[in-house]
Amino acid sequence: MNKEFNNLDLLKPDIFNNFIDLLEKKESKKIFRKIKDFHPSEIASYIQILNFKHRKQFLEILSQDFESKILVELESSFLKKIINEIDMKIIFKAINDLDSDDATLIIKSLDSERKRLILSKIPIKERKNIEGNLMYDENTAGRLMQAELVSVPLHYDVGDAIDYLRKKRPLPKVFYDLYVIDSNQKFAGTVSLSRIISSSRKEKIKEIMKQNNMSVHSSLDQEDVADIFRKRNLTSIAVIDDKKKLLGTINVEDVVDVIDDEAQEDILKLAGVGDQDFYGAILSVTRARFTWLFFNLIAAFFATYVIRNFEGTIDKLAILAALMPIVASMGGCSGTQSLTTAVRAIAMKQLTWSNALRSMGKEVSVGLINGIIFSGASLAITYFWFSDLILSFVISGSLFLNLIFGSFFGVFTPIFLTKYGVDPAIASGTFVTTLTDVVGFFMFLSLATIFLI
Repeated sequence: MNKEFNNLDLLKPDIFNNFIDLLEKKESKKIFRKIKDFHPSEIASYIQILNFKHRKQFLEILSQDFESKILVELESSFLKKIINEIDMKIIFKAINDLDSDDATLIIKSLDSERKRLILSKIPIKERKNIEGNLMYDENTAGRLMQAELVSVPLHYDVGDAIDYLRKKRPLPKVFYDLYVIDSNQKFAGTVSLSRIISSSRKEKIKEIMKQNNMSVHSSLDQEDVADIFRKRNLTSIAVIDDKKKLLGTINVEDVVDVIDDEAQEDILKLAGVGDQDFYGAILSVTRARFTWLFFNLIAAFFATYVIRNFEGTIDKLAILAALMPIVASMGGCSGTQSLTTAVRAIAMKQLTWSNALRSMGKEVSVGLINGIIFSGASLAITYFWFSDLILSFVISGSLFLNLIFGSFFGVFTPIFLTKYGVDPAIASGTFVTTLTDVVGFFMFLSLATIFLI
């Protein structure tokens, strides 16, 4: 008896095995019946977890009635990896079906030969839209926008706009606003569809449009675009050039993807890995991780150098070697907590140089309070273990100071790196870990040398 599966169940072993069995038997009708209500993003998730053999079988079955949006829902690094496995007919259909922004995502994943072949066979208007998008830098509003939009002249009344909407073919698949342009094709404002529907046919567009509604320049970074959407609760926004001519539009669903991608990117960068890491080839992943592993090795040797200068102290009191990791670990943990908060606040435009001192003061205060609590705990535990009051105060004092320093470095480092144009998500982790290790070891061994030797 076949087990039913839904969009949440495929990773369950019995359901997954049943799905693989259907693939092996090429039971395309049964598979279609089971996935007919699935969203393209869920089908894309299935494609991404299959091995080469089963993925090929699944794509062959899907090709009978392929939903073009599936390609857009694949992770970009995964799409680049498997694009050559996908039949050219499917790619060609997708390019024709999708809006220019989504079509651009697929085109840029192709090798130069396939890209040239596809572009040569699609209609001139669509080709110009895609080639126009590709002219803009990666991760900018120009690359994110879609050229398909609805624009109306400034002199129109509502009735003209409604008649135009009824006649215009094709309309964009998804749109929320009408963009108003003047006689020079310059962006003048927006009118929401809801306002058009609720207004009298005789009302003038220029009287009901939002004249001061924001637009973004095509060169604006997509992260800044996402920030504007988030703060203003927008559904769409116009993209303009230097002369304020209307180029395209960005819709909220595209920005949701950007927000998700940027958040994931920051998390991955904090760990010294990249967006391509999970689906990347072994050598490219190795290369991507090498840099920060190398810097971490250098940092570790620097911390070792600090310890080496206290070799005599450790020789005389070997128990210090057992206690050192506590100080470094707690300082590193405190620094990482502050760092994660700071990097996220910088990404959200909540933390800048203007409020940096206040933020550092807050984190140092948190470190101070935690320092009092955990230094007290370490004093009691160390005295209980070793019955040595001075040793207990040494580790307690150094732990207290390192928690404060860790909190300070966690905020200061990303702000400092941002000021000099370095992505704080990439570089901060190594710096903070090194600083807390070095400061922690130095303070602990210095205090031990002064009071115990």
